[in-house]
Amino acid sequence: MSGVFIATMVSLFTFMTPAQAAAGKCGSSSTGWSFCLYYNSGELGSYYRWINSGEVSNLAGLTYPNNGNGNGAGQAVKNNSASASYYNGSGCDACSNDYVRVFFNSGFLGNYDTIYTNQNKNLVYTYNNDASWRAYFL
Repeated sequence: MSGVFIATMVSLFTFMTPAQAAAGKCGSSSTGWSFCLYYNSGELGSYYRWINSGEVSNLAGLTYPNNGNGNGAGQAVKNNSASASYYNGSGCDACSNDYVRVFFNSGFLGNYDTIYTNQNKNLVYTYNNDASWRAYFL
C-alpha cells in the first residue's frame, strides 16, 4: 500500500468532531491540522471544519453550522462551498508540501482545486460544485 493511502486511513480513524465553532476564520488547530470549507468566497460566511481528518468521500448530509460567521448556516456543504483553507498548526517543517484537494464529484473524482499548507483559497474548478475532499501527506 502507498504511504499516502496508509496516512490517509490512519488520519481518517482519528477523526474528531467535524464542525468546530471558533471565533473568526477557521484557522489552525493547536493539536495538528485543520481543513475548512466556507460558504462564501474569501473565507467568509459559515464554515465546516475538520481536524486531523484525512478525507470525506461524499459531503452529502453535512450542513454548515451556525458558528457566528455569517451566511450559509443550515445550508448543505455539498455543492455550496466557495472557498477553503488548510492550516498545519503543529509546526511541522516537513509538512509544507502537504495539500488538500476538493473534488467536483463524490469519491475523489473529476476536476479539483488544490489547497496547500497554510493557504486560503477561493475555489475555482469546484466553486459551488464540491462533492468530496482528500488530504495528501507528503
